[in-house]
Amino acid sequence: MTDAQAIAEQFLAALAANDAAQLEAVLAEDCGLRLYGWEGVEIHRPRRRVIERLLGEVFVKFESLSTLVNGDRAAVEYRVLTVLGDRYVEYYRSAFLTVAEGRVAVLDMYFSAAYPSGRRKGYIAPATLSEAEVLRVFEEQRTSGDNREWMPPNMRGRRNLQLGMSGSDLAHPGSNNVGGARWTAEEADARIEEIIAFHRQRNIGFQWFINPSDTPQDLAERLERHGLMHVGDTAMMARIGLDDVSDIPVNPEVKITLLDGSSDSDIEAALQIIGEGFHMPPEQIDEMRQMVYSRLRDPKMREQESVYLAWLNGEPVGQSRLMVRAALAYLGGAATRPAARRQHVYSTLLRRRLEDACARGYHVAAIDAGPMSRRVVEKHSFGVLGYERLFAWMPVMDMDVIRSLIPND
Repeated sequence: MTDAQAIAEQFLAALAANDAAQLEAVLAEDCGLRLYGWEGVEIHRPRRRVIERLLGEVFVKFESLSTLVNGDRAAVEYRVLTVLGDRYVEYYRSAFLTVAEGRVAVLDMYFSAAYPSGRRKGYIAPATLSEAEVLRVFEEQRTSGDNREWMPPNMRGRRNLQLGMSGSDLAHPGSNNVGGARWTAEEADARIEEIIAFHRQRNIGFQWFINPSDTPQDLAERLERHGLMHVGDTAMMARIGLDDVSDIPVNPEVKITLLDGSSDSDIEAALQIIGEGFHMPPEQIDEMRQMVYSRLRDPKMREQESVYLAWLNGEPVGQSRLMVRAALAYLGGAATRPAARRQHVYSTLLRRRLEDACARGYHVAAIDAGPMSRRVVEKHSFGVLGYERLFAWMPVMDMDVIRSLIPND
């Protein structure tokens, strides 16, 4: 191990410990800090001022991401999870260390702005949480994906403490998403106009999700005044306690396989069922195809997300997903072919996912339930925590397309 490598590791350890003595041991007495952040540039020198600037932050989690060394220079990258107000947030940071005589002589650091996060790893919500606490964790989990582990193909997106946007820029509104607004009443209308102008310029539609904690409180009414259409609401539901799911009926004739990316025909069958169940046009399925193949063929992603295919009489008739990347087991994307409904295909998939979630150590399962899913899961101890309201906009409003965003048949 080179001197620069050892110093870099000591520096990260000192930051993680938030310890003045450890920093003093690794920084030269006349060390200088240049800090480049979203608010501008800061300069601090000598060591005592540098340490004063670096100390005092309370981390929920500190993660070292990478270290590169070239001669007497070392580059480190890390991120911290902390609490800002009532929210979990993350910061990405990097530091370039110039090492001289066994200590850091110059420190150049780059701090990103905070963005929403959640307790992504190492925390599983206990069954003792109240419904209000589960709702908070549910909302946190929406922003808990790790961008460093996987980036969706054909995607543009941005997220900060005020808003999140993502999409592929296909014209269909279901391909472009907006949500997580945290605005003041004074700024909201201007920001809504900016979002509409962004999509109008590209001649694409979008869907806007409003969660219980979004602000201002009258955001839904403001969206309608700006020309967005209220499509409907999905229920944010959870089942607390997964040890015994024998109340959920199964069809013994329904066989379930877990997709591992090895069978193209099985993946295509799952995609076709998704298209039928959620009324997706061919271009949306084409958009989804690359993402599904990519995730299923990545062993690391399969640890976090399982895709199930249900078979009846030798034919694929249903599909669903289970995501276990954060505090709650999340049930997503379930659909049954219309011809196979009322044969307990959905409930068989539901029970299998809950059994697998319990086997992975989870105690709470959550779902965004549209009208069809809600009719099933509310019979099996899933309670409503809140509602996510869905609005949509298109350059030329097509009501058939907009209504299809929340299937109800």
